[in-house]
Amino acid sequence: MTRTGELYVVRDGTREAVVTELGAGLFRVNWDGTELLSSVADDGFGGFGCHGQMLLPWPGRVAGGRYEHEGETYQLPLDDHTHGAAIHGWARWATWRLVDSSPGRLVMGWRMLAQDGYPFCFDFEQAYAWTAGRFEVRLDGVNTSGRPAPIGYGAHPYFNLGASSVDELELTVPASSYVPVDSALNPTGPPLPVQGTPYDFRQGTVVGSARLDVTLADLERDDEGMVTVGVTAPSTGVRLGLHYQRPIDYVQVYSGDTLVFGRRAGLAVEPYTCVPNAFNNKMGLALVPPGGTFSVRWAMSVTAV
Repeated sequence: MTRTGELYVVRDGTREAVVTELGAGLFRVNWDGTELLSSVADDGFGGFGCHGQMLLPWPGRVAGGRYEHEGETYQLPLDDHTHGAAIHGWARWATWRLVDSSPGRLVMGWRMLAQDGYPFCFDFEQAYAWTAGRFEVRLDGVNTSGRPAPIGYGAHPYFNLGASSVDELELTVPASSYVPVDSALNPTGPPLPVQGTPYDFRQGTVVGSARLDVTLADLERDDEGMVTVGVTAPSTGVRLGLHYQRPIDYVQVYSGDTLVFGRRAGLAVEPYTCVPNAFNNKMGLALVPPGGTFSVRWAMSVTAV
């Protein structure tokens, strides 16, 4: 038994993913011999850097852990002591159960009951599957609270595509704006244009020495409503496509400069359904009615450069 419980393998020929019992986290994705993810532990433990973790029922920070909902004030436990915030929810620390396993597909479940500062309940299923040349990630949740529940989602994979550092990676994000933040990384207002800023990745930009921890917004979508983000590693000849459907409306990019372990070893490209501190600023926050559903879809694909 590892610190992350059972390790589940999802395999399709020469392609393989590994998922942890702890948090239903995405530990590894090996695509025809190339490891796409950067990890700091041999058992998939995400630790301080949240490697591969699912961020639920909110991504990012809730400032002071405090928010109001339907006229009531709630206080979440603070677990980001540097910024005095509640960060990334607690799905990542929960024990998820195996629901179904078949060739090329894995489904895990978790019943989230009321917790301190968040008295809402959901039944979640997290699925990982190799389908039609892609690796697909799917979350489905049902609000069992009997009352409307605020919720947001994020995922925290770090990609290096076999490269030794994020410096050489080229990033393409079709986002025309970014979310400004204060020194505690809390959004200070609506998105601003990326034009003329270090956050303009629309044409593809080498990360180089840039220190990134930014939420990108106003994503350009194709005719089917899909957003595609690209990460390329010239040294390994691999180009990764990240394909996001609504309600993913934001992309958080983090170059790992504040990590204790694995500093700048991987580039976190994080699909978010809302911005950080959304329980307060409401930007992208979902409100799910009793018995209502909350669903998220995204996928990876790989091509040669």
